[in-house]
Amino acid sequence: MFDKKLLNMDLYRITVVLLVTGMVNALNLTSNNQQSEIANLKQEVNDLTASVRNLTFVLNHMQAEFQITLNKRQSVAFSACLGSSGRTLGPHQPVEFDSVLLNDGGAYDSRHGIFRAPVTGVYHFSLTFLSSPPGATYIEIVKDGNQLVYTYAAGDSHNVGATQVNIRLEAGQDVWCRNAYTSGTTNLHPQGKYSCFTGHIIS
Repeated sequence: MFDKKLLNMDLYRITVVLLVTGMVNALNLTSNNQQSEIANLKQEVNDLTASVRNLTFVLNHMQAEFQITLNKRQSVAFSACLGSSGRTLGPHQPVEFDSVLLNDGGAYDSRHGIFRAPVTGVYHFSLTFLSSPPGATYIEIVKDGNQLVYTYAAGDSHNVGATQVNIRLEAGQDVWCRNAYTSGTTNLHPQGKYSCFTGHIIS
């Protein structure tokens, strides 16, 4: 004989089993999803950590380069004069100020009278000289062979010429003084340190 109570109990048991099984499956699925998400998060953290390391390396390198540039800027200055002998300069001949009083940064070459900018920046240059008769003396300050400024001293006696200039230079550009005449000679006083060329970085 069909027992309705037993059937209801079996249905109840089946329902409970199905519900429990569904819950277990749902928990397993959730756990798998969470594990997958955790794995993705770990990978993202690893990627971010690598990026931070790379950025730190780049930043440290930039700081080191900046410090080197800053040190160079703080120590670029020179002052040089003619020695005990004077100069008779041919057309566009450079003035070789060979008696060096200061050369911080080593940017001035006394063998050729040329200053080469070690870093990009604004520089100040000044020139003072004493002429030697006969004939007027014209001296110019040039950048890479192009005139920046020039000055003149009459040749009737020993006269003083002077000029100065602020100029922006790129690293590697040259500045020097030379006879402004494209033909003919000019004379500088042969005794004492009357003729001097100086320069330094401003910013």
